[in-house]
Amino acid sequence: MYCIPFNCEVQNSYSADSCWDTAHCVKSNVNFGSANAFAQIADYKGDPSKTAFVSQFEPSNAKVVGGELQMELVKQGDGKGFGATVTNTRAIQYGTVTAVMRSGSVSGGVVSSFIIRNDKLGDEIDFEFVGADKSTVESNYYWHDQLDYTKMVKSQVLSDTTKNDHTYQIQWTPDQIVWVVDGNAFRTVKRSETWDAGSGTFKYPDSEAYVSFSIWDGGSGAQGTADWAGGAIQWGQGPFVAGVKSVDIDCYYKGNETTYTPPGSSGGDDDDDKSSSDDDEDDESSTDKSSKDDDKSSKDDDKSSSDDDESSEDDDESSNDKTSKDSDKSSKHSSNDDESDSKDASSDQSSEDSSDEPESDDSVDEETGSSEDLDESSDTSSSTMLTASLSAVVAAMAAACAF
Repeated sequence: MYCIPFNCEVQNSYSADSCWDTAHCVKSNVNFGSANAFAQIADYKGDPSKTAFVSQFEPSNAKVVGGELQMELVKQGDGKGFGATVTNTRAIQYGTVTAVMRSGSVSGGVVSSFIIRNDKLGDEIDFEFVGADKSTVESNYYWHDQLDYTKMVKSQVLSDTTKNDHTYQIQWTPDQIVWVVDGNAFRTVKRSETWDAGSGTFKYPDSEAYVSFSIWDGGSGAQGTADWAGGAIQWGQGPFVAGVKSVDIDCYYKGNETTYTPPGSSGGDDDDDKSSSDDDEDDESSTDKSSKDDDKSSKDDDKSSSDDDESSEDDDESSNDKTSKDSDKSSKHSSNDDESDSKDASSDQSSEDSSDEPESDDSVDEETGSSEDLDESSDTSSSTMLTASLSAVVAAMAAACAF
């Protein structure tokens, strides 16, 4: 078992280094006449720039002949068929994939496929050919391996799909899937139509997946599968060879494996970045506004406390001291962010300096000093007391603004 991106499980591997990183979609045109179009799995070294498609199995029944990828279904000793699967070495999440190919389903029971699938989650979008009907191709999709064959839709009538090349295309976006044959769209499924009220989710294939082509024995499967495929394979009608001449892949997310970011992750496409930037600016603006409102509220509280000091100053020293403490308390509780916390620290320090050195001329809070001066000059005239009181108010307001 070789550990390649589309089937490697790190937790079940020999070591964490056994699996290669997933290579993401890049726009490409694969012509199977070129040297880097296909490789056997044993020859793949993990560099998708050197190999576009690889055969998944050994022994391999896939090879390139005359510029065409050929996949054959052969009979085994137990009478069952062993086919081939060839997979793209890059994963795709939305985009347009176009293949020029022919079916190998000459007999009933033989199934040929062109698929975009995530094996781990079970999301799939497909074209499938069955030997029971050579004049059409079937379309279907699955979500999380919930197989619902009732959703299958056939294409328009085509010339024999086992003898003639046709152009098959899957257009896959976050909003819809469109199946196209020879330029004619015959089916569209919108994401909005896949809503399942019971589970509260859209059952729409949306996970990163791999493009692959295959041929396999459906006639030896479970009864339902065998009936759908056209019954047991008539081996005398072989050989059963599916052919692919070219594959065009146009990624929905432009870029390459070093810049691609799945939707919903940080660093996504330009629109996501812009939206995120706008949100950050809104948050910053909201924070600034909140901070300014808090500062304004703090100043208003200080002004209100100062007005209370002015009205109570004439009564007695006890009332004046109480008002000063209430003003400090109000200033502390009005802070909500780090900057305000810093300001509170300054306010607390200033308050401590005022209480420890009430007679100092350098104290920021001069209100306490003014009260003591009033006590020591009890015989001072009424006008002098008023002047001192107003000075205290001005000083308190200045201190509040400094905070």
